[in-house]
Formats: sequence, structure tokens, C-alpha cells
Amino acid sequence: MAAFYKLDDIWKSNRIMKDTKLILYTSNVRSVLLYALETWRTNQMIESKLRDFEGRCLRRILGIRWEHRVTNKEMSERTGIRPIVEEVKKRRWRWLGHVLRMSKSRHPLIALAWNPQGARKKGRLQGTWGRSVERT
Repeated sequence: MAAFYKLDDIWKSNRIMKDTKLILYTSNVRSVLLYALETWRTNQMIESKLRDFEGRCLRRILGIRWEHRVTNKEMSERTGIRPIVEEVKKRRWRWLGHVLRMSKSRHPLIALAWNPQGARKKGRLQGTWGRSVERT
């Protein structure tokens, strides 16, 4: 992602503390990545790509090489940063609360109740946003 790679000089720097790098990651990279993500219809493949990207970012920041065999869960514990998929789920439930309190004429509530008919085009995600929330 461009927001991460634009800060590559900072991630490589030995003069900047890891805590500062993590603050920069959270405020500049993760916030861009998570912007409006709660409205996405996700599946396991998308969640896997999010986990992989965050793992690569944290490994770069912490200076962990692939041969060290550190799991994403362990990196999350080291950094104190909640795993990105958990953050998406938390935000999705919060957004659902907002949508359910909206008046019946609002488009997000109408879209939540919408039940599409017919088959999806090949390669499209199956189901709706509401069903993906039910799955979590």
C-alpha cells in the first residue's frame, strides 16, 4: 500500500524508536487502510490479504526477517496492536448499530434489508453485507 511504502525511509531508520514507528504506522497507514472498511463485504480471501499486509508491515517495522518464523499473533502481542481483522469486525458491529438506529427511509438501512434476486456474475462475492455481519 502506498501509505506504507512512502514511509519506507522511516521504517528502515535505526535512529527512530520502534514505539514511534508503531505510532506512525497506526496513525498514517492503518487509519488509511481501515477507512470505511466496515462497509465492505469481505470474505476469507480479503481477510487473509489484510492479515498478510499487516504482517508484512509489522515485520518491516520490527526488523523481523521471514526466517525468524514469528506468527502474526505473536507480532500483535509484541506490538499491542489489535489484529486488523478483529478491528474490522469491531468496526462492522459499531456501524451496524448506527444503521439499525437510522430512520426507515435512510439508504443504509434499506440496503441492509435488501435481498438480491438472481445469480451473481462469475467472480463476484456471494451474499450481502448484512450476511457477512451475521457470519461474524
